[in-house]
Amino acid sequence: MARDSKPTTRRSVLKKGGIAVGVGMGLAGCSGNGGGGGGGGEDTDSGGTDSGATTTTESSAEEVEITFATTQPPENVSVQAAQEHFIDVIETETDGRITVNLEAATLGGTEDNLDALEAGTVDILHESPTALSQRFASEYSFAGDPFVIEDMEHYRAVNEEFLKPEDGLNGILLENGIRLGDAFYVGNRCFTSNTPVTSPEDVQGLKLRLPQYETWTSVWDEIGADVTPVAYDELYSALQTGVVDASEGPISQFLAVSLYEVQSHFSVTNHLLDTKHFLYNEEFYQGLSDDDVELITSTAADAVQGMTEDIKSREEELYAQAEEEGTTVVPAEDVDRAAFVEAGQPALEELSESNWAVNINDVQDLA
Repeated sequence: MARDSKPTTRRSVLKKGGIAVGVGMGLAGCSGNGGGGGGGGEDTDSGGTDSGATTTTESSAEEVEITFATTQPPENVSVQAAQEHFIDVIETETDGRITVNLEAATLGGTEDNLDALEAGTVDILHESPTALSQRFASEYSFAGDPFVIEDMEHYRAVNEEFLKPEDGLNGILLENGIRLGDAFYVGNRCFTSNTPVTSPEDVQGLKLRLPQYETWTSVWDEIGADVTPVAYDELYSALQTGVVDASEGPISQFLAVSLYEVQSHFSVTNHLLDTKHFLYNEEFYQGLSDDDVELITSTAADAVQGMTEDIKSREEELYAQAEEEGTTVVPAEDVDRAAFVEAGQPALEELSESNWAVNINDVQDLA
């Protein structure tokens, strides 16, 4: 959970042999890339004395190079927020002793980045619970399924109760050399169509394009939509030609793919909270000093708060941008989300009995 104040710099660990040591492997030796719009990784320790040290005036902590990856490009708001609230803070707090090489959309897709994290060529990665459940533990897909999580506060409670404990998702990840960290808000998936959508009655029989996730399909089928699989790169043309009537996704996707040209309404159903976690390569994590573990994880815990605020603020700007493009944005207060949850509940209960590691009622009780 987030801490109330920024961590203080730890500078009392002796620098081993006076030589800088990169903790990560492979790419971790390539600091100073500067990708992601912000000079991360440019400064290195010059070997000078640290006036804040109490044990000696001639020693400093070990230098550390971190390779930090994300599938998003440098201009993405989540990458910019990570630069400001995590990377810049770490480098500033340590006077450049810890440097961060940001790999933003340079290592391939989700699977490529997870491969790199497992292999140790990436030390820290941002990725979603959906990606983690798809690859490592399908029984934890509930953390990224429709109409399960209400808001970010609810997600944090679910994370603490079911995901971060070592008898939860984190334990399975640790078996694969990955440690689960704190989560930040990425967005909310909502409904696009040519009519307003405020209740389950409004989606009956609508041909809805969904990604091919079985759990997502079962919930929307239960609610009454006619789920139709369409590849993402064919989404625009499918909506344009009537192959599908509607789609779902975050407002950023709606604008990025210019769906406002083929869909008149964006209804803020907030049916699926998008989050991403800080993930750590376990060998990298165990190779850190206790002081650096505390510094990095507490900075990440603080960072997720600032990142969430930045992304939510940007989301409001995107809603305004969609309206400028002629879109009718149906606000969340006009959507009967509880009715959608009730309509999808039989599917959610079936999933919790047949697929999930926890009972849906236990998850909902944390809201």
